[in-house]
Amino acid sequence: MAEFDSIASLYAHLGLTPSTQVVDGQVLVLGEGPVTYETEMVESVQGQGPARFEEEVEVAGDKFTENDLREYVVNLQPDELLTLQQSLFSNGYYGTIESITEIEDPIKTGRALQSAARDSALAYEQGVSPGMESVPTLEGRFAEFTLEDLDAAKDEYLQQEAEPTIRVMPSSAVDRMVEETWRKLLGRKPTAEERRAAFGAVRAAQVAGGNAMQGGGVVESVDVTGILQGQAVEADEERADAMSLSSSAATLKRVLGFK
Repeated sequence: MAEFDSIASLYAHLGLTPSTQVVDGQVLVLGEGPVTYETEMVESVQGQGPARFEEEVEVAGDKFTENDLREYVVNLQPDELLTLQQSLFSNGYYGTIESITEIEDPIKTGRALQSAARDSALAYEQGVSPGMESVPTLEGRFAEFTLEDLDAAKDEYLQQEAEPTIRVMPSSAVDRMVEETWRKLLGRKPTAEERRAAFGAVRAAQVAGGNAMQGGGVVESVDVTGILQGQAVEADEERADAMSLSSSAATLKRVLGFK
């Protein structure tokens, strides 16, 4: 890809100079400045009043061409150029891109401006925008651009990165493990609140583990049993201690030969 040391050299490469396209016999016109009025001396009809008198006449505004747009962009300050690029992006002239930094690419900026210039020329030619309203400048079409416009455009024109796929244990399997863990450690069924908390702890650990796997390397499997045991003890510590003592006593009796 060619390298360019300025916007001017870029535009020269792309042909964004006085256009060879013509509209009504003129260089491609994008807009027209406001009408002004001037006073000039006018010759009167012989025999009717003074020989000369002052009259206010209408003067058409200067036409703004594609070449004027090139000159306008070349003279922008860096922060102004960035705002113009953001405005072009927000209006769809960059199309869909992968990264917002692409709007600063000079090649893509040139193409975006060419598209915006064609739209302006069409609006002017058809009389939709006879003034400077549609000209792609910060004082014209993009005068009311805001960062909110940029944020909205990102949702529409930035390619969204696909979320990584994470494999987790089926909800039904986790639910059965919760039931079994509560039965063994607490001798009862879990309450609805305890069930939700236990499921949430397992799912959070599985998602964290899945995210860790995206980075590669060695990642330990999630200890679902250990998580649920911890949740059960935390839910009812006194009952868990009592069940543990009861279980220990029963085990001791079997070891000593007692029934």
